[in-house]
Amino acid sequence: MENRPADKQVEHIVKQAQAGDQSAFAELYEMYYDPIYRYVSFKCGNRIEAEDLSGEVFLKMIESIHTFKFRGFPFTSWLYRIAHNVVVDNFRRKGRRPTVPLDDAINAASDAHSDLERLAEVSLTMREVVSAMDNLTDLQREVVTLRFAAGLSIAETAKAVGRKENAVKALQHAGIRKLRDILTPPNCIRPAAATESKL
Repeated sequence: MENRPADKQVEHIVKQAQAGDQSAFAELYEMYYDPIYRYVSFKCGNRIEAEDLSGEVFLKMIESIHTFKFRGFPFTSWLYRIAHNVVVDNFRRKGRRPTVPLDDAINAASDAHSDLERLAEVSLTMREVVSAMDNLTDLQREVVTLRFAAGLSIAETAKAVGRKENAVKALQHAGIRKLRDILTPPNCIRPAAATESKL
């Protein structure tokens, strides 16, 4: 997982951006474009569409950053909420859910691919994983996407979805367990779920 800037550093940059400092906007873009793009591409499954939607996320950030206030929630949770809404609005406009094939998303979310493959303890394509995620609850799917596609920590994911860390751990555990049950071949004897205890 990439190194993240300290909260105080982010707060300083955000306040500069709120004051109209163009270089601060550019810095926020540089800091957050890659994880936002991975998050969006994992959800929509199309590289060109993900690039367009990621750009839209940052346009909305610029338009509404003056409304953001540091009140116990980090800037990232606000930014991922924008990204979530942009993706949902896009699907609503097109009247569809994410589609396969997801070859572009596989390349964009290679870290997520390896993590989910390891957690599922079976060799899978990202297409199968994302298809299987349709069987999760909305909140489980959001937690798994934030954790493994966007690369957020438990604490960051908790703040992004407005839940306590223990609740996020439980949602992740339940989501991964359901994915494992769906994706493990019937004739495959699964080893003890040791990985879950490490999460």
